[in-house]
Amino acid sequence: MSTSYQHRIDTLLERFSFNFAKSQISEVLTFKSRSKEVFKQEVLSIVSGNLKLQEKINTLGLLAIQLDTRQVEVYFIRDEVTKQSLTSFLNTYQISPVEIISDAFPFPVEDVGQLSSLKRGVLYPALSDEVVIGNERFRRLVACTVIDKEIEELAPADHLSNEGRKLQSEDTVYMMKRTVRTQLFHVIYWQPETSKLILSVDKNSLSVATSQDQLFVLRTFLMRNGIDCGQATNVFGAIEPLYNATDGFITKLGHVTTNGNPVRIPLKSKEKCLKKDHYHKAGENGGFVHAKFMVAKKWTFEVDGINSNLDVEVGLMGQPKMLDTAQPLSDFSVNDAKRLEDFRFAIDKVLSHLPQPQPKAS
Repeated sequence: MSTSYQHRIDTLLERFSFNFAKSQISEVLTFKSRSKEVFKQEVLSIVSGNLKLQEKINTLGLLAIQLDTRQVEVYFIRDEVTKQSLTSFLNTYQISPVEIISDAFPFPVEDVGQLSSLKRGVLYPALSDEVVIGNERFRRLVACTVIDKEIEELAPADHLSNEGRKLQSEDTVYMMKRTVRTQLFHVIYWQPETSKLILSVDKNSLSVATSQDQLFVLRTFLMRNGIDCGQATNVFGAIEPLYNATDGFITKLGHVTTNGNPVRIPLKSKEKCLKKDHYHKAGENGGFVHAKFMVAKKWTFEVDGINSNLDVEVGLMGQPKMLDTAQPLSDFSVNDAKRLEDFRFAIDKVLSHLPQPQPKAS
């Protein structure tokens, strides 16, 4: 593997919380450090001579690139020919690894400059295997792609004129934007027994529109291999039931008032749940809420051995026009997941709140 251990640890700390990464690594070797930097230095000081620690870090790397913040689509493949084709394809698919990617996998390429040789919009498969999530076994394909992402950061002093540096020393802040080549990790999960296909793309601070473009890249890859996924599950109907369910707590809400005005409300500081928000509560009780078009909901888990609880959040970011048109909401986000079982939990929550089709009248 061509990546340094510092790069690998930085990746884990970026994608996981410090407490979670520390608790997982401490399953192999106990670390008592209370700060991220001290912890990192302690790991780096001994990792080169500890095989179990190296294996644990690599295992966590594979977990990390599947989680964090994802944009997903769920399909239920009913056509028997398509099901057989998909199963056969994923069972027999042979990886032809690109050396730049395979040398670093399951971590991102450390030298970002090397990514310039990879083409945008092309999927580079890196791993094909089976994985158990909870009590369900999925066929899994992990693949990489690259995009050019615009980032905003503080302007270095040497980028400024003398006048600019003078103003900077007087507490003026200069920001600049630059484009960086970014590696993303996407995953295909397929379970023939339930006919469930999950396309999961690495959101990585991308806009919803850019994430939807990446979902298109995944679908196109399958199409080129003879797999027509059909239509993704429309999750718009889960918004109202998710909001009304008594578990978890709401973090964002979008609704249309009886006057036809769309209102988007985020969770405010120190607020546990939007249902307790005085403005929103007054609106609902007063009859001002006509219908909801978006919702984000979070659940918290108590996990042994971790100093803080784990959260997972789903975001169904519909648009007001979807209330009046037949336009579906086919993709949604799963945020802050740190375990595959939490990722699956969030998806199952959304699916469980979809309206059940009514039986046809005889």
